[in-house]
Amino acid sequence: MTAQEVKFANFFETTLNGILASGATSMTLTAAPTSDGTSNIAAPYYLVIDPDNASNREVVEVTGASGTTISAMTRDKEGRHSTDPTHVDGTTVRMAVVKEMFEDIHDRIDAGVTASSTTVLTNKSIDSDNNTITNIVNADIKSAAAIDATKIANGTVNNTEFQHLNGVTSAIQTQIDTKASVGLVLALGG
Repeated sequence: MTAQEVKFANFFETTLNGILASGATSMTLTAAPTSDGTSNIAAPYYLVIDPDNASNREVVEVTGASGTTISAMTRDKEGRHSTDPTHVDGTTVRMAVVKEMFEDIHDRIDAGVTASSTTVLTNKSIDSDNNTITNIVNADIKSAAAIDATKIANGTVNNTEFQHLNGVTSAIQTQIDTKASVGLVLALGG
């Protein structure tokens, strides 16, 4: 199967307009598949030929069509027949929900977001315990995030120690050097 979006119309039924020979990859219908009775359905879609005949029933995938002319199709999608069956003029052709539609949906889901894909997620939540998040800038972090100080640099400074920086108005080392130079000099005698 392929990751494709197939079309579908409820209650569409028509007949073959001519014989569909074994091995043929095109056919003509008496009415074109429509969604509302007038608007043709664009391929791809699935049709079931001779749906009420268990021994001759055949699911085909239509990949090219214009009106009543099916110009490209893959025969026997179910693999029920050793050779494609021949269908006579006037054989019923019905659009029905078939297993292959669900396989297509499954393949589309599988082809979606993967561990190696690049996907834009909108209005989604990311569980940071199980995902790697990159390219975060300061503006992406909410002011109420309350990031623990141990997650900054090498993690040796805790929240209390980090909070002591509150109120510092200039470079800490410069302030220490200035205090040391004006401090008391003690002479130790012996």
